Amino acid sequence: MKRVRVLAAGLLQLLVGGLAQVGGLYAWRFLAHPAIVAALSLDEPVVTITRRLGVLVAGVLSYWAFVRLYERRPVTELRLRLGWTLVAGVAGALSIAVTIGFLFATRHAVALSWRGFATTGDVLAQIGVAAMLEELMFRALLFRILEERAGTKWALVASALFFGVAHAANGGFSAISLVSVPLCGLMWAGVYVLSRNVWVAAAHHACWNGAIFLSGLPLSGQEGWRAQAPLVSRYQGAELWSGGAFGPEDSLINVVVCALICVWLWRLAARTDPTFPRNGAA
Repeated sequence: MKRVRVLAAGLLQLLVGGLAQVGGLYAWRFLAHPAIVAALSLDEPVVTITRRLGVLVAGVLSYWAFVRLYERRPVTELRLRLGWTLVAGVAGALSIAVTIGFLFATRHAVALSWRGFATTGDVLAQIGVAAMLEELMFRALLFRILEERAGTKWALVASALFFGVAHAANGGFSAISLVSVPLCGLMWAGVYVLSRNVWVAAAHHACWNGAIFLSGLPLSGQEGWRAQAPLVSRYQGAELWSGGAFGPEDSLINVVVCALICVWLWRLAARTDPTFPRNGAA
C-alpha cells in the first residue's frame, strides 16, 4: 500500500509539474507576448528575439515556481555552474564530432560547398532553447521525480523510453532510432546525474545538436534547418553507417559511442556520488 501511495504521489507531482511547464509556455507564447508586441509595435526581428528569449525564461520560471511552490524546496538544479556548463558544452560537441568525423572520413557524408555563417545564429538559438526545454521536461521533471519515487534504474529506463517516443514522429525515424534516441536520452540523464544541474545537461544537449547542424547533416530527422547550415553536405551509402535521413545519431558508430559514454557516465557517477544509484521511496 505504501508503494502505491508513493507512486501515486509521484504521478501527481509529474502531472502538476508538466502542467506548470505547458501552462507557463502557453501563457507567454499566446497571451503575454502577443500583447507586448501589439502594445509596443515591435518589428519582426525584435518579435522573433523576444519570443524565443521569453520561451526560455517562461520555461525556466515555470519550473522554478513548481519546485518552490509545490515541492517547497530550493531549486538547486537551476543554480548556474559556469565551469561545468562550459565543459559539458565542449564535451557534447566533441562527442558527436567523433561520429561526424567518421562519416566524412569514410565518405558516408560528403561536403559539397560552403554557405557561410550568415544564417546560423537564428538556428543555433532555436537549438539552445529547445535543448533547455527538453532537459527541463525529460531530466529535471520526468527523470528526477521517477528517481525519487522508483529509483535511479527505473528512472533511467522510463525517461529514455519516453524520450524516444517523443521523437518517433521525426522524419527518418527508423528501426535503429528505437535504439539510438533512447541511448541519447540515457546519455543526457547521465550528464544530469553526474552534475545534478539542468544547465549542464542542456549545454551538452545543445552543443551536440549544434555540431550536427553545423555539419550540414540532418538533425534528428529535421530537414528544414539544413538550408541554413554553413556547410552544404549530403549523406550517402548504407544508412546503417550514414544514419540516413534521421542523421548521424542513427549511425551505428554513434550508437557505439553513445553506449560507451553512458557506461562511463554511470561509473563516474557511482565513484563520485555515494548515494548513486538511488533506490527511491517506493
